[in-house]
Amino acid sequence: MNKQAVSTKWKPGQSGNPLGRPQGARAKFSEKACADALADWTANGATTLERVRAADPSTYLRVLFSIIPKDIAVSIENRTGPMDSAEMQMMRRLVAMIQATANAIDPETVFAWIEEDLRARVAKQIDG
Repeated sequence: MNKQAVSTKWKPGQSGNPLGRPQGARAKFSEKACADALADWTANGATTLERVRAADPSTYLRVLFSIIPKDIAVSIENRTGPMDSAEMQMMRRLVAMIQATANAIDPETVFAWIEEDLRARVAKQIDG
């Protein structure tokens, strides 16, 4: 079977639609749309949020959670508050120690031992 070269009307690098959307048009549209949205938000955002929250709480929450970056949403769901640098260092050290024993011992067992040991060390002796 002999394949023939397919002839095209355009040379490599030549547009098939020279009157199509000019370069940068989409970016200009997006910039303008964002600027308009910001202007509207600046003028009406707070009152709109109050109105939607009162009229349709589920939409209000859906919109709020849709604009929160996902890593922040996960942090909010998993913590009761942000950790400071010292707390993060302690947690990393604790996790590293548990991971070092994870091959031999279940992490839940390690947590139980840590809890038991801490309670014993800080327990007050009762005179009796």
